[in-house]
Amino acid sequence: MNYRLFFAVCLLFFTCLMSCGKQTSPKVDGGPEIYSVSVDTYTNKGLEVAHPADWALLHDEPGIIADRTVAFETPEASRITVFFYKSERRTYSDLANELEKQLRLPNGKDVKSFKRETIELGDYKGLRLSWISTGLSETKNEATILRLQAKPYPVLVQFHLFDEDIETQKNNLVPFMQGMSFNSQGVNQ
Repeated sequence: MNYRLFFAVCLLFFTCLMSCGKQTSPKVDGGPEIYSVSVDTYTNKGLEVAHPADWALLHDEPGIIADRTVAFETPEASRITVFFYKSERRTYSDLANELEKQLRLPNGKDVKSFKRETIELGDYKGLRLSWISTGLSETKNEATILRLQAKPYPVLVQFHLFDEDIETQKNNLVPFMQGMSFNSQGVNQ
């Protein structure tokens, strides 16, 4: 009889643990924006990020253009990257300029309908670059670069979305930024 009780308690405990990892939150109008999809949490070295459960962590490491980069990928291969700049001051305009240069925007031969505009999502300000790549096939692109914090050091996020993700992921951007917390000292790699 004691084994059955022990087994039942263990089963209940593990069921509770598994359900705590993923949550489903309804979209609420008029309140703060929240995810309308299942959510996972990533925690490492002073950083905690709530993100859609179907986003996969690509890396969390020192970066080439930042002191630390944390990148996620959507099921449709769009990329979300958070940049931590402790050793230099960077802005969303700097990142947008580098992306334009790297991808040969706006004058590339495989680029059409390029647009650069200032944007504000929730309390976050930045730039949005949009264009259509015309290489092997036409692909809609949208790179939204926003400042998460300016001091004590810059933290920026870039959402590089493709095709259907531009529409399907738009309600995940503000909750992603609001669901991120980091200890200013603890995010060192």
